[in-house]
Amino acid sequence: VALVSGGKDSCMNMLKCVEYGHRIVAIANLTPSDVTKDEIDSYMYQTIGHGIVKGIAEALEVPLFQGRIKGKAITTTLTYNGNPKENKKDVDEVEDMYNLLLEVKTRMPNVKAVSSGAILSNYQRNRVEDVCSRLGFVSLAYLWQRDQKELLKEMVESGIEAVLMKTASMGLYPKKHLGKSLGDLLEYLTGEFAEMGCHPCGEGGE
Repeated sequence: VALVSGGKDSCMNMLKCVEYGHRIVAIANLTPSDVTKDEIDSYMYQTIGHGIVKGIAEALEVPLFQGRIKGKAITTTLTYNGNPKENKKDVDEVEDMYNLLLEVKTRMPNVKAVSSGAILSNYQRNRVEDVCSRLGFVSLAYLWQRDQKELLKEMVESGIEAVLMKTASMGLYPKKHLGKSLGDLLEYLTGEFAEMGCHPCGEGGE
């Protein structure tokens, strides 16, 4: 099952999974609790592209499992070992992913692994691995710690059509860059933009 946000990284990791002999049999996606919102303030999830995930599942002809993000970031340390037992009132947002993948496991018991597009964030990777460990899944993160310039070039060469939907960084300007594809921006993102100290793949929240 592939965790897909609608962004380039989760889609690229699906391609790598297939390249290494795995088969994508389902898509799992978490949306804001209010689905009319494109984005929420979350330590863990990117939601701005959630509106296109249904189309990705349809294109792949696989079932789509969707859940709502009801929790919030309670444990914000680098490591994560499940929702704090002493906190019975609030639920960490990571548990929303656990519940979603538990549904996948229940309805598709032959699923063995989880694909995710983690590249640089130990915070996110540790939480995906915690959930996978509790459910007996293998975590597949083939983009982990890849050189971002090389990875971005590979994404473009793979045929992924990713479009810039939001900017939150110096060097990226809405009127100039929004709506442009990775192919259009590849030279800039791997050149001048990277030289500013920014992450070509957006791993710094760019």
